[in-house]
Amino acid sequence: MKLGPALIQSQKQELAMTPELQQAIALLILSATELQDYVGQEVADNPCLEYEDSAEALGQPNAPEAAAAEGWEDSWDAWATTEEGANGPVGEMYSQGQGAASLSEDESGDWLNNQAREDSLQDYLMRQFEEVTDSPKLRLAARFLIDGLDDAGYLRLDLAAVAAQLRLPEEVIDDARAILQTLEPAGIAARDLAECLRLQLHARGQLEVVCEVCVGNLDLVASRDYAKLMKLARAAGEAATEEEDIVLAIAELQQCNPKPATALGLGSARIESVVPDVVVSRGSAGWEVSLNGAAFPKLLTTLPSGLGVQGAASSSADSAKKYVNERLGRAKWLIGALEQRAKSTLAVARAIVAAQPTFFDAGADFLVPLTLRTVAETVGLHESTVSRVVSGKFMQTPFGVLPLRQFFASGVASSGGTVGVAAGSVQSMISKLVRAEDPQKPLSDEAIVAKLKAEGVVLARRTVAKYRGILNIPGTAERRVR
Repeated sequence: MKLGPALIQSQKQELAMTPELQQAIALLILSATELQDYVGQEVADNPCLEYEDSAEALGQPNAPEAAAAEGWEDSWDAWATTEEGANGPVGEMYSQGQGAASLSEDESGDWLNNQAREDSLQDYLMRQFEEVTDSPKLRLAARFLIDGLDDAGYLRLDLAAVAAQLRLPEEVIDDARAILQTLEPAGIAARDLAECLRLQLHARGQLEVVCEVCVGNLDLVASRDYAKLMKLARAAGEAATEEEDIVLAIAELQQCNPKPATALGLGSARIESVVPDVVVSRGSAGWEVSLNGAAFPKLLTTLPSGLGVQGAASSSADSAKKYVNERLGRAKWLIGALEQRAKSTLAVARAIVAAQPTFFDAGADFLVPLTLRTVAETVGLHESTVSRVVSGKFMQTPFGVLPLRQFFASGVASSGGTVGVAAGSVQSMISKLVRAEDPQKPLSDEAIVAKLKAEGVVLARRTVAKYRGILNIPGTAERRVR
């Protein structure tokens, strides 16, 4: 029997992406600086909203983690479904025409994450650096060095002082500097003009003897003393050097950029100061986490005067009342959203610190594996919510101001068969073993595997080879001194 068309009812769970929900999630992923700008615009546009000048005098809560504003009943985990998928918090992209949809499962496709943001040179360099190595120590050193670049892109910091401040070996700081100098734009992180030019010529494959002589004697180049330059080049091994060779070498120098920070058009090399969202300090009971008040604006609702509600014509009064109610509702919503954002940030930060005690006690070598899912289960939020909380947030630590994402490290198996050592820490261990080896009898990958196993870390030989590649450590044959 042939069946005709039929109506079938079905039920499915969807997350309605209302404009308010979109804005609430947008608030969650904003950095402290972006949040200040956003709130400043809201206060300017909303007559029912003002900054809290004196919380104590007004009898208002003076901490962002205080009770939520009146009428605020929803929380981040209530907005997110318990399972990810097409209908979860990372489902279909929001469609203005549909009026309700979900976010993309791949958060890189999230409309919130696709908002145009001006990239900085520091961001660009750090992304390149993280592609080279995931060593926590090297990344920590690199972030500090990158932030220390001057407007031209030169690194003029005292590396010994940096090592003392970060409590890292000076050779680690120097390794981070060396890696930075291999990144784009060529010449970045040079310590002086000569090194900047040398790095650029090397990147172009033009650092020949005559060019090297010119770079090493910029005073003679400036005075166009070709005779002395030819003499020095000949003494360096280029016996056939003529004045034309010097002229060509100087022309190559002139094609270099003495200010590499401006080469890519990414704006000033000096970025805005990062405002930490949370502060970690040692207290009587151990490491304590608190919110940085400067990163969380405090707001109050107020009833505006002079809007013509009293004594006006009925239609005008109704219109004014409607406007005030709408603005007041928006103000209460924003205050509640900021309260929830602060609570979520504080909860996630405390969970991170609780999971990484050895890092705060002993430094980057002791970062342990941590996943978003682990933190999500600890704080009772959805994993995608935790991902948004840590996005663009920073923590002030004894080692400097670090992004929350830096505390989420992948791991390798310990001798007990559990994931107990961060991959970056293992790379640091490999680097130390190689530095301490006998140059005439360098360690093979198998020997490194055995030594790591003795330390309780189980790795395959191919994994050691992979980590050597990441650390730019040559193989045994190349390291042997004959």
